[in-house]
Amino acid sequence: MEEKISYIGGWIRDTFGIFMNELRMVVHDNGVMLIFLFAGLVYPVLYNWIYGYGVVDEMPVAVVDNSQGSYSRRYIREVDATREVAVAFDCVSMEEARRLMEEQQVHGIIYIPADFDTRLNRMEQATVSTYADMSTFLFYKNMTIASNKVMLDEVHQIQTERYAAAGYSGADAEQLIQPVQYDEFLQYNPAISFTMFFVYMAMMMILQQVMFYGSSTLAGTIREQGGSITAGFTGHGMGRIVLGRGLAYFLIFVLLGVYGTLVVPTLFHLPVHCPWWEMLTLLLFYVADIIFFSFTWSSAITKRETVLVLLLFVTPIAVFLTGFTWPESSFSPIWKVLSYVFPSTFGCRAYMTLSMSGTITSIAPEIRALAVQTVVYFVLACAAARVEDIQKRRTAPGVVSE
Repeated sequence: MEEKISYIGGWIRDTFGIFMNELRMVVHDNGVMLIFLFAGLVYPVLYNWIYGYGVVDEMPVAVVDNSQGSYSRRYIREVDATREVAVAFDCVSMEEARRLMEEQQVHGIIYIPADFDTRLNRMEQATVSTYADMSTFLFYKNMTIASNKVMLDEVHQIQTERYAAAGYSGADAEQLIQPVQYDEFLQYNPAISFTMFFVYMAMMMILQQVMFYGSSTLAGTIREQGGSITAGFTGHGMGRIVLGRGLAYFLIFVLLGVYGTLVVPTLFHLPVHCPWWEMLTLLLFYVADIIFFSFTWSSAITKRETVLVLLLFVTPIAVFLTGFTWPESSFSPIWKVLSYVFPSTFGCRAYMTLSMSGTITSIAPEIRALAVQTVVYFVLACAAARVEDIQKRRTAPGVVSE
């Protein structure tokens, strides 16, 4: 019994000593502190400040109406009446409209061909072409939403007119056009704000990327100087080394996580429809996962500068795999398997669910996935540390390989 108590006491002392040593190294590395403090504290505020409410109202557009008929004029009036766009110029040619876009006087063009009214009168399919300034996604979103809304309304009006001409009354025509009546209500994002889609994903992605690049920068610096992450802790055991180092980052990133997921949304009046303790529960699982994920993959980092290359290469892939830019249901099997590598895949989805009136039970699958990843990456991080320790011993002065 005394031996067990002595072992546990020694294990705790060793872990605490490694924790304090890692914390000192982090604090004394200016580059790592810059990554943690600037990216962890400034980026959440910066993203929210740049996108604001995530909507653009009355975006100026130019119209090229070569049809000049009743249908085309009604289409233009209805587009102008939408919240998203405002018809600022009526151009006689595409060249004039293109020039206005190049001069940034408009951010979109609506082109109505000469046969637009003729085709509709013949009960044929007519087309309208739209062009958007892609300097920001918000312009494209506005142009697409406005044109689609008006297009659907125009189809409804044209069908109503044709059924009326065929002798159907208003109620009968409505029943034929829309057998099932419905009302559209976007509960959590009625303004279709880009911020509501982007920021929730970005908050969790920032934690993962900052943790990985910060810890990898520190690990690369140690290896560049001829050291290793296990140096000075021979005989302590890889589990103690990995856990002790992880506790130092756990302390930092739980605080950064609370700041990014609870404080910043409150400052910018973003809805977070869940109790704070449920969000904290998610953060505890997520932070533990990203720490051991970072330890595992940072074992391949041998130079400080390598991290910058990975930053540009890995971040777009990780963002894509969250399902933010492309629905998860449309992923190929290869992309689905690859998405399981990153903690952000489950962390971002869980955070968005909680923010939109979800409960801790509704994110149970994501919590389980994060827990499994944490165990797997802890084992892999211990194995990677062990391999590095063995390699360092073999190459140490005075050691002769047979």
